[in-house]
Amino acid sequence: MKTEMVLGNRLLLRLKIEVMVLMKCHEQTDPERKAHFVPFVDRGKTNKFKFLVMGLVGPSLEDIRKDYLVRNYSKATAMQCCMQTMTALRDLHGIGYLHRDIKPQNYAIGLGSKESTIYMLDFGIARKFTEGETKQVKVPRVKVHFLGTLRFAARACHKQLEQGRKDDMECWLYMCFDLFDDDKGLPWKRCARSEILPMKEKFFKLEYSTAYRIVPEDFKRLVKYIDGLKYADEPDYM
Repeated sequence: MKTEMVLGNRLLLRLKIEVMVLMKCHEQTDPERKAHFVPFVDRGKTNKFKFLVMGLVGPSLEDIRKDYLVRNYSKATAMQCCMQTMTALRDLHGIGYLHRDIKPQNYAIGLGSKESTIYMLDFGIARKFTEGETKQVKVPRVKVHFLGTLRFAARACHKQLEQGRKDDMECWLYMCFDLFDDDKGLPWKRCARSEILPMKEKFFKLEYSTAYRIVPEDFKRLVKYIDGLKYADEPDYM
């Protein structure tokens, strides 16, 4: 369950967005298109709080690695995580929303018979990128404040530009490298904020050989593809 103060700062009220996204996800008639989203149970409010009740999930991909494995995932498991998290991202984009905070902490495994399913979590800073009920992409705003997590944020976010589906893809790409190797996957992990954007630009020029050695060779092609996408482009989720 998630809660939020009724009289909180309206700019920080994220529960409403969570509710809208989850409800929209579960309106999908194709079961496969909502397989990676936790069940929406209920919503409501008291005099002081608003609340959202969702289905239970297990630990996040980050917690599994840190608290249970105490090491990196095997290459096969990391690849499976990449594939399922991409599917979830595709399905979120399919209902017209961007996540804008893709990272291992925002994906979790299911419980019991759903233990092999990965669920996308935390839509608090999600944003609708389409106009109304159409598939028309919104005109980008001129300036957007930084939102997200420094390590995984897209370059557009650092530059205070409007994010599109390509930027969620970029965040996902960083997460994949991190899932393959928590220490060597992202060269800027322990760097100062001012150093990170230039390092991400170099990353897309394939300049970090250590990072690229830990992932399958095909990732170089994927990096080039994502780098070539424009704001309004619909990615090929493969």
